[in-house]
Amino acid sequence: MGSSKPPIKKAPAKKASKSKPTSSKLKANANLSSSSLQENTHIRIPSNLPLCIIDNGGWEVKYGLFPTSIADGQVDTVQPSKMPNATARPPHQLTLLTGDEILRMKNLGQLSFQHPLERGMVVDGYTQWMVWSRVLNLLGVTVLPTNLAVANAKLGGGKRPSLPSKTITTSNNLTFMLLEPPFVPSVISDGIDKILFRELGVGRVVKLLGACMAAVRYLEEGRRFTKEETKKDEGVDIVKKAAATVVSSADDMKQVHNSRETWINDGTRCCCVVDSGYSFTHVVPTQSGAAVESAIRRLDIGGKMLTNLLKEAVTYRQWNMMDEYHIVNDAKEQLCFVSDRFDEEMKYARTTRRGLRWFDREFLLPDFVNTFKGSVQLPMPLQRMRELEEEKKQELVREKEELDRTESRDGISDNLPSCEEDFNQENENDESKEKKTKRRKIKRGDDVATEDDDQDDEDDSNDESDEETEQQRLQRLKQMRELERKRREAESRERQALALSVERFAIPEVLFRPSDIGLDCGGIADAIVESINACDATLRAAMYHNVLLVGGNAKIPGFRDRVEVELRRLAPVNYVVRVFLPDDPVVYAWQGAKQFSRQPGFQERFGIDRIDWETMKKAGKDQKQIWGDRIHNNLNNS
Repeated sequence: MGSSKPPIKKAPAKKASKSKPTSSKLKANANLSSSSLQENTHIRIPSNLPLCIIDNGGWEVKYGLFPTSIADGQVDTVQPSKMPNATARPPHQLTLLTGDEILRMKNLGQLSFQHPLERGMVVDGYTQWMVWSRVLNLLGVTVLPTNLAVANAKLGGGKRPSLPSKTITTSNNLTFMLLEPPFVPSVISDGIDKILFRELGVGRVVKLLGACMAAVRYLEEGRRFTKEETKKDEGVDIVKKAAATVVSSADDMKQVHNSRETWINDGTRCCCVVDSGYSFTHVVPTQSGAAVESAIRRLDIGGKMLTNLLKEAVTYRQWNMMDEYHIVNDAKEQLCFVSDRFDEEMKYARTTRRGLRWFDREFLLPDFVNTFKGSVQLPMPLQRMRELEEEKKQELVREKEELDRTESRDGISDNLPSCEEDFNQENENDESKEKKTKRRKIKRGDDVATEDDDQDDEDDSNDESDEETEQQRLQRLKQMRELERKRREAESRERQALALSVERFAIPEVLFRPSDIGLDCGGIADAIVESINACDATLRAAMYHNVLLVGGNAKIPGFRDRVEVELRRLAPVNYVVRVFLPDDPVVYAWQGAKQFSRQPGFQERFGIDRIDWETMKKAGKDQKQIWGDRIHNNLNNS
């Protein structure tokens, strides 16, 4: 038997395996990445890009765009726009409203809001990215993010941002100037940088303190006025002119302080900025536009806390308004004021019945059918009391007019006898006429007497009819007033109203006395004094002389006067206290940033482009090393 050979098995084909990178390949890749990085560092972004200025507040975003082609004479004509710094979602809908889209809704109380800022710091990056994207879209800027993966994921399935109707530029060729509060934590600052450079694709970013920009605006206004006055006076010393100005009374002092024509620059270039906004109140002393960091003070009291306190007070006393933030905020803006006699007003409120106090008001709530915004009216008892006072005044005026008419009639009747005597003297010689008159009277005595009686009766009836007409007119006016009063009462019963009394000035009092709500800290005046005392002794007098109020809370009536009174009590006697309130304290910092950005070389000196930022991040630099010098110290050299 022949032996059978086993079948020859073919060797299995070897699978292609990935070769591990050798050390030479790693070195080559490292050299390639370093060479590409060096090539990127040679690519420079232009320094004259269009500038977008954003004052990122907790309640509103103030924004505006300056193209490179804008002339210096046209810069002053550019005014900021505003939009809510939030997103909102209608009930039972997937639609997300951003920024100005929220204002199209008539009933804001039914929306679910999401704010990106909490206590003045950005804590929701996605919401902030959406708001800033909306701002750029409205300004005509096409958003081209560098981090496409993140942007596409957020936009959903690779959907690109919608292009604006009128494109001016792209975000890669844009300088983004952001005004922020002091002492932003490095983690939050780094997150903002990533949003701007990677998700928005901004070419260059400038970060500056909003309080410093307000100080720049203040100093420039003083400098401009000083130049104008110097030309007018032709060499007259402005300091001597200011020292020669005599103010006779406190009212004159207030008028002088509020008048721009008498607001003279003292030449110290110092300004103590009090920024009281939605989330906080900062006191920032500045010199030449740069902040004195060691003297900055912060109060965690702002407009949001005041609105929440008013919500609680109204809910406790009358209606449940805990879910109606925007309505209560509207009532606060229309009715609240700061009183300079708080204790006296509280004593007056204890001794006067509610509804009859001079500061009592009613806030009519909107019904969102015929009215979409609340309105203010007087309470019914106060209305009746004022109507009675008005009627008494009108009655006194009528009595005075009647007395004048009576006096004029008496004067005419006194002159009548003299006229009759003259007439009789002229006709004494006419005997024939007298005889004829006597004969006629004798013959027709009965007829004449009858005619005289009839004439007297007609005159009496006419007088009685005139008196009745006047009485009817007064009665008709009273009836009309009564009908109008009943109509208003019926309307007020149909429309719900919030009765606000001492809450009008007790809520803003928290800004000056936080201990009233259990906070263990001083008020705004105490924070200003503490901040100024932390400055160098040579700057304190100048800081008291140049106190600037900005922010939304500065618009509360009586705020400036109260700050001045409180500072005058706490400041040294030999210091002059002067408090300045701009016409629009909300956009004052934005206007200062607009003015500050017009200096030559601004974008290179204060900004960081995207390539340099990526390089510094790879080099391991922290936020203080990247931004610290640009935000604070370089302002002294401007």
